[in-house]
Amino acid sequence: MRKIDSIHFGDDWGQQHGLIMGPVYWRRYIKPRLAKVYAEVKKHGKFVSIHSCGDIKEILPDLIEIGLDMFNPFQPEVMDVYEMKRLYGDKLTFFGGISLQKTLAFGTPRDVESEVLDRIARIGKNGGYIASPCHAITKDVPEENIHALIRTLRSQKKSLERNH
Repeated sequence: MRKIDSIHFGDDWGQQHGLIMGPVYWRRYIKPRLAKVYAEVKKHGKFVSIHSCGDIKEILPDLIEIGLDMFNPFQPEVMDVYEMKRLYGDKLTFFGGISLQKTLAFGTPRDVESEVLDRIARIGKNGGYIASPCHAITKDVPEENIHALIRTLRSQKKSLERNH
């Protein structure tokens, strides 16, 4: 039997410019219930991971307070990923951060490689980062950009293996 490390929750509270329902109502209606659910996960010694699309930066401190460990999709189109790492990188693991709406869909393979390497170097510094597209890859992403993403990620894995 495999050990379970984390429980992942999928909620979408954000949109491109802030919360769908605003922070006041989120804190009143959602946060107390989530706190109970996350406490149950923590009681069993597991990590709490969430998926919430959109710009939810105004409630990240609330989520951390009630036990969040990992945040996905970490969209660079809606939040400053470097600022989020600076503010919360000692408390959260970030999962995503590679632009789907811009770089993967409309960039060149070189743009993809550059963004991946930059995210790993800057957000991955001192750990707490899972390099990944911020969401599922859509059909409008050119095949060569997908190959560039995979190739770049694999090169980093091989580099890490050589250094350890």
